Amino acid sequence: MVDDRFDLSIILPCYNEVQILEESVRTIQKILDQTIYRYEIIIAEDASTDGTDRIAKQLANGSERIVWLHRDKRIGRGSAVAAAIKKSRGEIVGFLDADLEAPAHYILPLVLAIKEGADIAVGVRYLHLKWSDFLLKPTKLLSHYGYMWLLRKMLRTNLRDTEAGFKFFNRQRILPILDEIRDQHWFWDTEVMVRPYFKGYAIKEIPILFSMRYGRASKVNFLKDSFSHLCNLLRFQRELNSKRERGL
Repeated sequence: MVDDRFDLSIILPCYNEVQILEESVRTIQKILDQTIYRYEIIIAEDASTDGTDRIAKQLANGSERIVWLHRDKRIGRGSAVAAAIKKSRGEIVGFLDADLEAPAHYILPLVLAIKEGADIAVGVRYLHLKWSDFLLKPTKLLSHYGYMWLLRKMLRTNLRDTEAGFKFFNRQRILPILDEIRDQHWFWDTEVMVRPYFKGYAIKEIPILFSMRYGRASKVNFLKDSFSHLCNLLRFQRELNSKRERGL
């Protein structure tokens, strides 16, 4: 009987990442091949239109450790990650953004945190900022710091960075949470952190150095997604307050 279990499942959610996908996968492989972990890499490809699906298929066909999950219709990043977690075969499962703005070598301390007993390990971004970052991407900086301040005030948490695309989980512990999450897009990241937080899950926050990359279009629409996040925060606040009132 073939043992198809793994120590570790790495998920790369991607949409239109044809220019960087293969390099990112090879970078992760190079790091993990130096460890004792039996691992798989799951490419959660959400109906790309630029040929990312072709690259993902080629990578999966050439390796037993690479899995390609394709969707014909784009549903949302959160939904793609959740589906990949459910399909994963590792005792520990995590995801990181395909652009590797948070370097892949941080995988190892987050995995170690789970092995030492944390239910969730998240990379808390410490931005490696240059003056050009303030000039070229002011909205990204404003949205990051402003959103986390608002979230902590409205939801009454002390979490420092719910939106980092660098999270690892004890797979068995996170599976029940996935079915409670209502948002399928960017707010999914908030729910996958805040819901376990209020259930008493052990969450380990690990500082990671994050560098902005230029020359690539952002997947985030600042005005549209900021409004959506605010609406979701208000909805989530009402839900949490209702549970508090009922003693849940």
